[in-house]
Amino acid sequence: MVDSEERLFLSDGQNVRLLDGINDINKFIEQYGDTFSSTQYDGKFQYLPAVSPSKIFLPAVNFRSHSEESETRFPPKPYFFTKFSNALVAHGGTVHKPKEIEKLDYEGEIGIVIGRRGKRIPLEQAEDYVFGFTIVDDVSARDYQFPEMHPYGYNWVQGKAFDEALPVGPYIVTKDEIKFPLKIETRINGELRQSGTTDDMIFSIAQLISTLSQTITLDPGDLITTGTPSGVAAFTAGRYLADGDTVSIEVSGIGELKHNIKDE
Repeated sequence: MVDSEERLFLSDGQNVRLLDGINDINKFIEQYGDTFSSTQYDGKFQYLPAVSPSKIFLPAVNFRSHSEESETRFPPKPYFFTKFSNALVAHGGTVHKPKEIEKLDYEGEIGIVIGRRGKRIPLEQAEDYVFGFTIVDDVSARDYQFPEMHPYGYNWVQGKAFDEALPVGPYIVTKDEIKFPLKIETRINGELRQSGTTDDMIFSIAQLISTLSQTITLDPGDLITTGTPSGVAAFTAGRYLADGDTVSIEVSGIGELKHNIKDE
């Protein structure tokens, strides 16, 4: 946000250039490779969520270490839940803890940003549909998500899709700038809580994309996350998130996402 106006910008880590004539991130993703003019900018700006997806998908139990800590056998194929636009929070923003929630948890993850429209995408072509990567925090209300409601399963909607439950950003890094494996580290008030790499993923990025696309058309800007490594509060001695906490999630090659927690 620049002077109360939404603007897209490009950055090489040092310089910021405002894009001219296009302020829609999904249109930019769709037209990536075209020539756009830009203007050097040295002033102040406020972050908005790095993505504006029409669809958001998150896989349950997709890191072996998280499967072990939760004593949950991972599924035979990717199992997804969803969040919605009401959950998006920008880098540097605030997640307001609803008064009804006591067990507010963190899950540091990588966000996969789709770059091309596709359906029934073959596994061997799936990575061609990736535009880039960002960082997300799958903020979770464990007292709503658990325990299981027999015979219906976990309460994924109220446990995961509440307002401000998906901080994302600060940037999207295009896939040509990324070298795997990537390391994910989550800190609460500076204390390391999670540390893992994408080598621990059960289902690959290609498998996640291909599986979803068999029945759902993926569009430019759609967001799929990787899942999270071990270390979440629900399955460790770490306390849950509380008023005044600062969450920091760092991913090698992408950057650092920070956000705050405040009581509603």
